Amino acid sequence: MPKKAISYDSLRRESHHPEVAGPPPIVLSIAGSDPSAGAGLQADLLTLASLGVHGCTAVTALTIQDSVNVRAYTPVNPEHTVAQARAVLEDMSIRVIKIGMLGSAAMVAALRALLADYPQIPVVLDPILVAGGGTALAETGLREALVAYLLPQVTVMTPNGPEALALSGADDLPAAGAWLNHHGAEWVLISGGHDEGPELENMLFHGEALQRTFRQSRLPHRYHGSGCTLASALAAGLARGLAMEEAVARALDFTHACLVHAYQLGKGQYFPDRFLGARGHREK
Repeated sequence: MPKKAISYDSLRRESHHPEVAGPPPIVLSIAGSDPSAGAGLQADLLTLASLGVHGCTAVTALTIQDSVNVRAYTPVNPEHTVAQARAVLEDMSIRVIKIGMLGSAAMVAALRALLADYPQIPVVLDPILVAGGGTALAETGLREALVAYLLPQVTVMTPNGPEALALSGADDLPAAGAWLNHHGAEWVLISGGHDEGPELENMLFHGEALQRTFRQSRLPHRYHGSGCTLASALAAGLARGLAMEEAVARALDFTHACLVHAYQLGKGQYFPDRFLGARGHREK
């Protein structure tokens, strides 16, 4: 029997842990900035806050984008990005590092050195290669640098199907998940939003084998920042001390609930309603 979906309200209540005194756990997001706040650092902060986690940021790129597509982006000097991250890491007790858009092999190399200094902190990687509207967000050599230098430092990565195939060069998703495990990523969650059919399959790999498939109903729209929401929700769960499979399940449920109630703010993709609980909705 399929596991009953976790409601957004229950996730929201549990995330705050009112019985536990003290400040919230902290996640450091290293990603690009999205002025529409649908994706990137802004989406990460909205998601983390909604789940009772404090988000800190280090900017990798400044983008010009709206709900339709990314029009242009300017990479940040990798030294500046790392300096931002180190300032936070040296001052606060960061529970999880979440990485999104990187854009260049130079940024990967800089983050490789940074992560090597903090091997005890789990890393969630959302390997963004293309914007939802179709614009490429990866310079030449990024794919090779990600595989060679960053995957061995990753606790869990969250590619969608096309990203998993592009990174691995595999012919199908099961082979892609195993390949990414083999090349360093301890856990791999391949989201199924880019497949076809009434049901999507989200596949979790560990030890070069499929560990679990999470099935969800397919929703009708195209969404801006769904991958960022999923990766950040997963980082929030790990920051709160959840085991990997439970953190994955809750992140998927949270993201699906946000997409069920997504709204259209502009002329393009729908935006996940990351504050649907505060807006008085209930999961359909």
